[in-house]
Amino acid sequence: MRRVKRSIPCTGILFFVILLVLAAAYIVLMSKGNWKFQETDRRLENPNRGFYIQVNSRNYERIPDIAKEVRIILLTFNIGEYLSEDLPEEKLEELENALRTAKDSHVAVVFRAAYDFDGNVEEPDSIERMGRHMEQISEILNTYADQILVVQAGMLGDYGEWHSSRYLDGTEEEQAESRLYILRQWEAYLSPQIKVDVRRPRFIREAMEEGVLTNRLGFHNDGLLSTDNDMGTYDEAGMSREYELEWMQLNLAGQVNGGEMPMAGEFSLPENADREFAKMHIGYLNLKYNEEVLARWEAETMGGMDAKSYLENHLGYRLFLSDLVMRQIHLEGELFQNGMKMNIRLCNTGYAPLPSDYKVFLAVGADGEWVFQEIQMPELYQISNGESVEKEIEVQIPEKFAYENTLDIGLKIARDAEEENGQDCVELANQEFVYQNGVNKFASLDREWKWFFKTGVSDSKIYE
Repeated sequence: MRRVKRSIPCTGILFFVILLVLAAAYIVLMSKGNWKFQETDRRLENPNRGFYIQVNSRNYERIPDIAKEVRIILLTFNIGEYLSEDLPEEKLEELENALRTAKDSHVAVVFRAAYDFDGNVEEPDSIERMGRHMEQISEILNTYADQILVVQAGMLGDYGEWHSSRYLDGTEEEQAESRLYILRQWEAYLSPQIKVDVRRPRFIREAMEEGVLTNRLGFHNDGLLSTDNDMGTYDEAGMSREYELEWMQLNLAGQVNGGEMPMAGEFSLPENADREFAKMHIGYLNLKYNEEVLARWEAETMGGMDAKSYLENHLGYRLFLSDLVMRQIHLEGELFQNGMKMNIRLCNTGYAPLPSDYKVFLAVGADGEWVFQEIQMPELYQISNGESVEKEIEVQIPEKFAYENTLDIGLKIARDAEEENGQDCVELANQEFVYQNGVNKFASLDREWKWFFKTGVSDSKIYE
């Protein structure tokens, strides 16, 4: 019996192919939407970065007013009256009152203790007395460790700047012994989360060779942008200014670095300041010390604004969400029961990385109520100067939000997800986002998957 070969009509084949194409297109179209965002030039008052104002611990009542102007103070602690005795309880209470006021005022503290802040130092007869004072001071500082941005090593010499000290006379070996003694005392008594700054890169290398305060030493340059060697800051034989800048760029990115500018000159021109700040990973800068330099910056233009504003914007970290790719995982069932995947790219145009004690949380919410999911982004703490990092996130939609008409999505950057005070969280440098209670809300989605911006509703859906 002859077998008859049946053929599928061309119209049937065409219909079948069309179904496959449409199905494939449906999956692709429903899979993702892409958005790119621009950085705003707006000034952000984020914590642990920016200009600072100096205040003596005796005048701690001034801190709330200072906090209206800056987010960092240099808290000086003059202990010159106690050369031969322990610090009395009332002096320690003065320090605690200052730190408590700083915490209540939401300002970070750069701390420096010294035996003189007038240029006429007298010091204890034994360096061990200094060590005892450091032990007492550290007990108070550790109680407010989250408020301490950095401890400047201090103690030795006029203003605690490691010059004009009886312990810095003698041979280089004797001077190094005194410097390392101070650093070892801070290492012994300070909480491990508190970092320390010294006056010259050479002193950091000296400590590195001895294994002292490993990965905790930064740099405060009180001769910033002044002379060829920044008034002795870059003083190691055979190491030029450019060599030191390159060394700091490679070795000090994770530290807290800052300083003040004693004089105007060619080095303090805005373009050079921007270049050197980037290499030094500068995070804090004196607002009051040299008005001539600041006035020059205000009178010149950089990046479409006055140079002072531009340089201030980039002190420390400055994060913004530059790219977003959003994907839907499943389409079955109720809309908000399914979850999503998204890719985010965070860019840091600041001179320094984000401090490592700040965490990143994805925020999912409705009607002002949020649920937070921590995002692990270790590379974020290594980038600065325009570098960026990308992360894929699986968005877990809480069951209690499954039947809401609108779902809000944002990012929160803070030490703790429960922190609601926006002053203690990080605002992203995105013009379009809503920043409230520490959350940077970048999207609202309705049941048709429409995307909402601060400025209104986009006609685009996330699958287009």
